[in-house]
Amino acid sequence: MKKRRETTIETHRIQIIRWRRPRLTAWCNVCSAHIRTITPEEAAALTQVTIRTIYRRVEAGALHFTETAEGALLICPDSLTIKQH
Repeated sequence: MKKRRETTIETHRIQIIRWRRPRLTAWCNVCSAHIRTITPEEAAALTQVTIRTIYRRVEAGALHFTETAEGALLICPDSLTIKQH
């Protein structure tokens, strides 16, 4: 009879994000609170999806966002924790 050996490997991952720009605060109408906004690129990195996926979620109304007078898109990070399909 052959002996069978089972090995379990447990991994952990830590993600460190360094903000390269001053963090902007804005009013989130959905959260009814002042929040520290993030860029679509930062949102993509945090959620491990493509930037295009972030834009699709914004267009679908799945993410809270605001736009600056210059046209820059800023995301409410609290909306990233809402379950996405």
